[in-house]
Amino acid sequence: MRKIRFATVLLFSIAVRYAAAQSRPVVFVSIPPQAWLARRLAGEEVEVQTLLTPGANLHTYEPDARQIKKLSGAALYLTLGIPFEVTLAQRAARLNPGIRVAAMDKGIAKTGAHDHDHTGAQCCAGGADPHIWLSPRLMAAMASNTVEALCAVFARAPDVYEERLRATVSEITAVDAAVRKTLQGLKTRTWVAYHPSWSYFAADYGLRLLVIEQDGKSPSARHLAGIIRESGLAGVGKVFTEPQYDRRPAETLARQIGAALLAIDPLREDWPALLLEVAAGLAD
Repeated sequence: MRKIRFATVLLFSIAVRYAAAQSRPVVFVSIPPQAWLARRLAGEEVEVQTLLTPGANLHTYEPDARQIKKLSGAALYLTLGIPFEVTLAQRAARLNPGIRVAAMDKGIAKTGAHDHDHTGAQCCAGGADPHIWLSPRLMAAMASNTVEALCAVFARAPDVYEERLRATVSEITAVDAAVRKTLQGLKTRTWVAYHPSWSYFAADYGLRLLVIEQDGKSPSARHLAGIIRESGLAGVGKVFTEPQYDRRPAETLARQIGAALLAIDPLREDWPALLLEVAAGLAD
């Protein structure tokens, strides 16, 4: 009899926890690194969901009807300034006028489509480079914007969010310090990546980034030859590629200069591990 009562209490407890989880308000984000940040700041009171699935390309992503329906049931949608978000937010608002949309990139100055680096490469033709989460400095600004949005939408004591913000910014600062320490002894501060995702990261740490991709497309033979020449002169030992893009041009370049090829996903949710992996790859 005692065992039956215990089992009944246990099942009831599980049912209560499940019902509470199901009733939690939903916060949507576009990409996994936003989810890492939102979960730390929003806590267990909300459910954080991500639009982009692993391996998806944020520049070509198109949501399906199922995702739009799920988004329309959210209390808050945290955007990043990615082109697809504008139409998506409008469609979700038509289904649910009560959804709040807030910009994680509020007040952040981005590299524009016409702000070229020294290679002549650019990111996100026709718009600003959205890869701001790859800069710890800008990630901290995103955290402040997120807390502001959470305070506006959810009835939670502001000091709770402020405490979480301090802890999260402290974690971001620690990652930044670890990256700087890892990069101190670099023999060359020039590196090569297929896509210019890492422009903000390079700017933060005084690195020179050579980009294989040309104006959002596969490189021409002339452009690739120029990158091979520059990277060879700079003594580049690592070529970075991303799972969202064709790796063959990067493989060709790596063979030509005798460099190692390293695949790193800038959309990885574990943000501290992502930045530390990049730093370790550059320093190896």
